[in-house]
Amino acid sequence: MAAYDWLGSIALVPVATALAGPAESAFGRTAALWGCSALILLLTLAVLCVPDVRRLRRREPKPVAEGKPATELTAAQEKR
Repeated sequence: MAAYDWLGSIALVPVATALAGPAESAFGRTAALWGCSALILLLTLAVLCVPDVRRLRRREPKPVAEGKPATELTAAQEKR
């Protein structure tokens, strides 16, 4: 899921950069910034309207076996 998030974030940077100048020219700097803030708020609220997103819970980490550093994973653990 994080890969899709990064793809969307990185892929839209050129589009946002290309639209920033015309938006500032058309509406003024203050109005363009407030508009961008409103857009971010609207998109965040739209994501929170998805029931599966609202139901996400934090998973508790599994205890690490004694004598084994936490950075070493077995092949079975890596496949999970």
